[in-house]
Amino acid sequence: MEVRKITMHEVLKCGMDENVEEIAKKLKEKKDRRIFVIDNHEVLKGIITTTDIVYKAIGKEGLKAEDIMTTNIKSIESEEDLNKALEIMEEIKSYVCPVTENGKLLGIITYHDLVSYMLNSIKHE
Repeated sequence: MEVRKITMHEVLKCGMDENVEEIAKKLKEKKDRRIFVIDNHEVLKGIITTTDIVYKAIGKEGLKAEDIMTTNIKSIESEEDLNKALEIMEEIKSYVCPVTENGKLLGIITYHDLVSYMLNSIKHE
């Protein structure tokens, strides 16, 4: 089954030149722990977590997203198989996986989403 057939969650996004203080405010307002960094074409470039802000930005002024983001993010293309999403989550030791289409960020799927889908599939067999 293709990843795109599972409901994806919307994600917080920011531009590469967005101020880290504004990013921290967004995270606090939305009660989220991560924000995905995209370029002008919506292509996924990195991720910033609350941990990144604590360790890389506190006490520093004028930092932009690109200054503290983690790059080389593993993601899955929307047409790939769900098993591939599980493999990526296992590899990166995370319960979420960004979903892209031609590199553009669409959203995320979670480990919970995959388990729920599999359990529902078993019930309907």
